[in-house]
Amino acid sequence: MKKWLITVILFFVIIASVVYYFHKRMAAPPALTVAVTKGAITEKAEAIGYIKPRHSITIKSQVGGTVADIYHYEGEPIKKGEELIRITPAPDPSDYAAAYEALKEAQANESHYDENLDRYHVALQQKLITKNYTDYLTAQQNKDISVLKRTLAEQKLALLDEGKTQVAGKAIANVVTSPIDGYILSRNVDTGDSVISLSSAQSATSLFTIANMNDLTFEGSVDEIDAAKIHTQMPATIIVGATPDKQITGTVERIALQSEQQAGTSTSDTPFNVSFQLQISNLKFPDNLNLRAGYSATADINLKTIENALLLPARVVHFEDNKPYVLLPVDAGAEPKKQFITTGISDGINIEITKGLSLNQKVLDSSEKSDSDNS
Repeated sequence: MKKWLITVILFFVIIASVVYYFHKRMAAPPALTVAVTKGAITEKAEAIGYIKPRHSITIKSQVGGTVADIYHYEGEPIKKGEELIRITPAPDPSDYAAAYEALKEAQANESHYDENLDRYHVALQQKLITKNYTDYLTAQQNKDISVLKRTLAEQKLALLDEGKTQVAGKAIANVVTSPIDGYILSRNVDTGDSVISLSSAQSATSLFTIANMNDLTFEGSVDEIDAAKIHTQMPATIIVGATPDKQITGTVERIALQSEQQAGTSTSDTPFNVSFQLQISNLKFPDNLNLRAGYSATADINLKTIENALLLPARVVHFEDNKPYVLLPVDAGAEPKKQFITTGISDGINIEITKGLSLNQKVLDSSEKSDSDNS
C-alpha cells in the first residue's frame, strides 16, 4: 500500500513537471534579436512645399473699361505678342466731357497762335522785322506749344473714346498682348467684367497670370532643427504628391535667413513650430512627366552620407536620461543586460553606432513583443 502511494505521488510529480516545462516553453518564446550590420547611411532633412514656376507675371491693362473679347484661356500656350483680351473703354461721363472740352480749347489756342504767327510771317516777308525779333520767336514758341497741347488732348480723347492711341511713339491699346512666351496659369476675368487700368488711382485689375513652365522650382519650408545643417548646392530628391512613383532630383539654391514667423508669412499660430523657406532648383525630371504649378511635394535633402558605418535599426535603441542603450541577450530567465552606446546620424530607419558594439553583435529586438503586449 505504501509503495503504491509513493508510485502515485511520483507519477503526479512527473506529470506536473512536464506540464510546467511545456507551459514555460509556450509562455516564454525565444527572444528576438537583430545583428549589427555595416553599410552606408544618409542623414536627410525633409521640406514640405509645392512646385512652382521660377518666373510668373500678372497681366494688367493700360486701359480701363469692360471685357469685350477673350482670345485665350487657362492652360493654353501663348507666344510673346499674341493677343489675350480686348477691352471696351467705359469712361466716366465727366472725364469724357473734360477731355472733349480740353481738345476744343487746345484747337482754339492753336488756331489763335497760328494766326498770330502768320502776321509775323507777313511782316518778316516785308522786312519789317528780322528773324531774331523777340516777339516773332515768342510767337513761334507759342505755336509749337499749342500743337503739343492739341496733340495731347487728341490722345486723351482717343484713349477714352476708342481705347487706343499713340503717346511718344508708344502704342497704348485696348487689346492686351502677352509680354512673354509661356502658359496661361489663370484667367481672372470674364466677358463683361469691369477692368481698372494701371493709370487709375485704384489697384489695377489682374487679367491673367502667365508663366514659363519650362523653368520650375520647388519652394517649401524646413524645420529649424534642420535649417542650420542645410547649405546651397546640397542634393535633394523630390516626390510630387500627384506622381508618388516618380522622383525628381535637384539642388538647394537658397534657404532663408529669417524664419517664416519673423517674416510674417507663417500660417501657424504656435511660436514653437518655426520653419524657414527653402528653394530647390536645377530640377531633373523623368521622361513623360508633366507637372502643373502648385502641385504639393516633399523634398528630402541629403545632409550627410557615411560609408561603411555600423548600423542598427533605430527601433532597438532605447534611452535613459537621454543616453542611448541597447539590450543584450542573456540566458533564459535572466534580465536583459543594458549596453550603453554612442550613436551618430540616423535616416529614420537605421542609426549609426560609433561606440559600444561591434559588427555582427546581436541585441534584443523587443519592438514586436512590445507591440503585441500593448495590443
